Amino acid sequence: MAILDVNNLEFSYGDKDLYLGAELKLNPGEHAALVGINGCGKSTFLKLVTGELRPDKGTVTWQPHVTYAYLDQNREIDGNLRLDQYLYGVYADLFAKEAEMESLYAKAAEGEYGFEKLLERAAKIGDQLVEADFYALQSKVGAVIDGLGFPKNTLDYPLSKLSPGMREKAYLAKMLLEEKDVLIMDEPTNFLDVGQVAYLVQFLKAYPHAFLLVSHDESFLKQVADVVFYLRAGKITRYKGSFDHFLEQKELDLAQAEKNYIAQQRYIKKEEQFIAAHIVRATSAKAAKSRRARLAHLERLEAPSKEGGEVHFRFPYSRGTGRNVLEVENLEIGYEAPLLSPISLEIPSGSKVALLGHNGVGKTTFIRTILSQIPSLSGNFRFHVNADTLYFEQQANLDLSMTPFDYLKSFYPDYDNVKIRSVLGSVGVRGTIAMRPLSELSGGEIAKTKLAPLTQEKSNFLILDEPTNHLDQKAKDALFEAIEDYPGTVLLICHEKDFSDDLVDFEILFS
Repeated sequence: MAILDVNNLEFSYGDKDLYLGAELKLNPGEHAALVGINGCGKSTFLKLVTGELRPDKGTVTWQPHVTYAYLDQNREIDGNLRLDQYLYGVYADLFAKEAEMESLYAKAAEGEYGFEKLLERAAKIGDQLVEADFYALQSKVGAVIDGLGFPKNTLDYPLSKLSPGMREKAYLAKMLLEEKDVLIMDEPTNFLDVGQVAYLVQFLKAYPHAFLLVSHDESFLKQVADVVFYLRAGKITRYKGSFDHFLEQKELDLAQAEKNYIAQQRYIKKEEQFIAAHIVRATSAKAAKSRRARLAHLERLEAPSKEGGEVHFRFPYSRGTGRNVLEVENLEIGYEAPLLSPISLEIPSGSKVALLGHNGVGKTTFIRTILSQIPSLSGNFRFHVNADTLYFEQQANLDLSMTPFDYLKSFYPDYDNVKIRSVLGSVGVRGTIAMRPLSELSGGEIAKTKLAPLTQEKSNFLILDEPTNHLDQKAKDALFEAIEDYPGTVLLICHEKDFSDDLVDFEILFS
């Protein structure tokens, strides 16, 4: 029996219908992925099954006593909690039992009347703790802390003092430790580096319970999913098997749907021509009416639409920059203390470079330092005099009440409405999406909106911090092509090695 049963689901944002009788059944122990293009409703679906939103129609039914953890649930937290308190808080009931057991032993040692019963109760609690693997908690929590890349000194930090990426990882770590019947995750790899993604893969492959996740990282999905739910045109199709099997079968299904639609259209046209030619003839009017009745009851197939339309990025080039676009000499970066040993490097003009290193090592801090957003601790850096730099910021502070139209207009107030719409349309932000608040859009639609201004400025040095986060495969392919065709220099931070490996000329590793 399914532990989660979604039946005949309908939900809309304004005039956009996300689901048209969508159905999904998640069975015990299934490792499932929910996939589809940007804006099709994946994240909204997770909010519906966890009760954050209510469907317009249909039902979401969880089996009684099934527990689940949702990655977004943990965002309303006490920021004063230290990271270690937050993670070990998962086991608060076990620590309470340990305290009770120690109290009972202490009372028994004092020779209180009935100490035999006290010892008996304490021993029973001790057995419960052993059964719950209580004495292995430190190594269990430590494995998750190490696997997700938390530096040891961050364990004493209040959650409010952690970087946004570190807080996201803290939410994920807590979820993994809770070991609920179902894990529900929205883009869990976005703030993880390559090694941390590898740890998450191993954890999820060995997870004894079910999970349902949304991710656009196909390499990750190929390793963890044994069921794929494909959300397309308001419907959900279930594919049992690996992600590679899904990709193959989906193309076959879409091709067959196209053939069925074309065949039915030919049949309809042929019948309509017969009806038109014979409805007025006395000798064949009866046959024509019969065919008209049959046609009226025919269940018409919908034309298989091209999903999401085209996505196109192009980064205009400005001018040459000599031999090196950037030279760095003995640069120390950080806030109160250096994060790394002094950095010295050169980035040749026209090269495409990946900046690697585990989360928190200082990649984004390095970028913010060379862009003079924060001061260096010592050393120096020099851009070529002709350097025209553009920066895609992963953690940009956006006003989520703005629409994509407003956002782009704030950069280019002289653009008329048609031009704004045209620019947004080229990056895949079309129709009513362009006029909806960013708070109502998917992560992919927001990412495309943030990339749009970069397509309007001439540059010769692009600095891109996790530009693929939230983008679907079509948009990633378009971004890859645009970076590949760009004649200028690119400095790229990206946790998706499938994306960066075939793109960059060399790598710089921070450790």
